[in-house]
Amino acid sequence: MGQDLTQLAEGIYHQKTKDYFQEVLSSYKNENYRSAVVMLYTVVICDLIFKLNDLRDIHNDEKARKILEDLETDKEENPVSPVWENNLIEKAFKEAKLLENDVYTHITTLKKYRNLSGHPVLNSLEILFRPNKEMVESLMINILEGLLNKHPLFTKNVFIPFLVEIERIKNDFSTESRLEIYLESKFFVHFNKELVEYIFKHLWKCVFKSNGKKEAENRNINYKVLLIIYKRYKEILFEYVKKEQSHFSDFLDEDSSILDKFVDFLSKYPNVYFLLKEHSKQLLNNRIQSKTSLKIKSYFLSDSLESHLTKLSNEFHTTAGNYYNQPYALNYILNNTDIDFLFKVCKEYSMLPKFYDLMIKHYYHSHSYDVADILFSCCIRPYYTEFSREQMELLLTEANHNPQCYNGRDAKDTHSILFHSAKEFFGEDVRKKYSYLFYSI
Repeated sequence: MGQDLTQLAEGIYHQKTKDYFQEVLSSYKNENYRSAVVMLYTVVICDLIFKLNDLRDIHNDEKARKILEDLETDKEENPVSPVWENNLIEKAFKEAKLLENDVYTHITTLKKYRNLSGHPVLNSLEILFRPNKEMVESLMINILEGLLNKHPLFTKNVFIPFLVEIERIKNDFSTESRLEIYLESKFFVHFNKELVEYIFKHLWKCVFKSNGKKEAENRNINYKVLLIIYKRYKEILFEYVKKEQSHFSDFLDEDSSILDKFVDFLSKYPNVYFLLKEHSKQLLNNRIQSKTSLKIKSYFLSDSLESHLTKLSNEFHTTAGNYYNQPYALNYILNNTDIDFLFKVCKEYSMLPKFYDLMIKHYYHSHSYDVADILFSCCIRPYYTEFSREQMELLLTEANHNPQCYNGRDAKDTHSILFHSAKEFFGEDVRKKYSYLFYSI
């Protein structure tokens, strides 16, 4: 266990505290347990002061500033009195919220043993108390894990300063990767399993279950951070969601922005959907059916991604327009956000050929010139070089059959893009075979 204590001591946050703690370790290893207890209490007092200084000087914590000023006044008024030490512990616990209940209890227990170890007792056979090895070891571990090894922000009510900092920097990072690097450096290096679960649970509540002014103003940045935390600690948090099923099942379904984010989260981590309670699944399914953009993301409701794509295709595409030159029609027009999502999820699950099938079908179902021009730009142009021979043939055949495609305002320019690929697949006959499509090329 001595080696474990040495390793645990390496995680002490403040360098001065780490230096002072070496004296505690030395006393313990040399079996000077009484001295170890006395010095451990002194290290606790020093570390509390260091943390308050950091909170005041680095994090502009007004409560820390006020506590330090009060302590300075106490020492000036009573230079030889130890009262300020008692005040420090109480103020750190009650005012600065530096100490959780268990840590406060460990410190007050340590203080009692320190008094027994350092002060003679006249009416006892043993004038000085003799702590044993196991007791000292336990005190050291509790103090290390509860106080010394923690960042000053994470020794207090951790979620509030975390949330305040997220709000402060919400406009400072242009990409998710840069935000993640910042969070890693400032917070994640200090996280343990319990802290990950605690932060995630409370952040989930802010994003999906609360609709106050602050929550609404910061919902976007809080959601980004929630995603980063889940991605980084996915294994821990999946098990935690399973254990705390009731907390993570409920969401505010009357707010569309919350519903959008809830479905977006499940689309990124579909296994979480199956952890929800049944009433939440039913409510979610009902809400999804009323909004097509949510249906597109909700492949977790289908047996497979392939069946989801088939379901979307059947819902979007019809075979009769309103006029003689409209052989097809669309019940919904995919936008760039929809397409980008489908591409990414199909790529993740090695289903890009099925994605290309959907893009081709969506384009040749265009029911107006403008729609055809738009859908060629977002459904065909970015992907046509990856189409198989069969997919290219289907595209050319159906587009050649639909006047909305081959007579569009931009048809000459757009289909000239396809002409080279078509010749590679089918030779020079493509101009004749697909005469409406390539008549002016």
